[in-house]
Amino acid sequence: MIQIALVDDHLLFREGIKAIFQEEKNMEISLEASDGEEFLNSLKNSVIKPNVVLLDIRMPNLDGYATAEILLKEYPEMKIIILTMHEEERHIIRMIELGVNGYLMKNASPDEVVECIECVLEHDYYFNNKITNIMRKILMYKGKRTVDNMIYDLTEREKEVLELICKEFTAKEIGEKLFISFRTVEGHRKKLLAKLNVKNTAGLVVFALKNEIVSFE
Repeated sequence: MIQIALVDDHLLFREGIKAIFQEEKNMEISLEASDGEEFLNSLKNSVIKPNVVLLDIRMPNLDGYATAEILLKEYPEMKIIILTMHEEERHIIRMIELGVNGYLMKNASPDEVVECIECVLEHDYYFNNKITNIMRKILMYKGKRTVDNMIYDLTEREKEVLELICKEFTAKEIGEKLFISFRTVEGHRKKLLAKLNVKNTAGLVVFALKNEIVSFE
């Protein structure tokens, strides 16, 4: 059973999200809170830790930014999906740079919320076309000079693995496609994270977008 935490200061919205998962046989809301402070306190006392947290940005006491930073340091295995009404570029890029695994708008369909959770657990990230296009636009304006040199540090095999990761192939599928073992794929992934100085697969995707290693058309 996939355990989900829901952190949002609007009770009515939380009730709506909970209704979605009542229809899902392999997912359930195991923790809910109205702000980051309440959530972190509940998390410390919880025997069952959530696999995924759906996190709003604007909340009292402890907002989504501060909460995400703490979760990434203290619970690095927990996947973070931002679920918010804020579609401004500054929010999106700041959260992605922090290292969250996904970013969804609150007007997303119930099916997309479920798909996002499944994708994040399987592939470590989820960005729909709208968010990807915003990311591409931001990265184009930022320019590529500061990271271009990193491309030359990557081997051809690492570039192949990076491209397949971005196309949502699993480690097993990448291994089968490139005729290498699962362990070798994971080794390449760890080297990519270290070489590019990013925290997770979402960071690899940002790098790939910025340097046009892979197209998300």
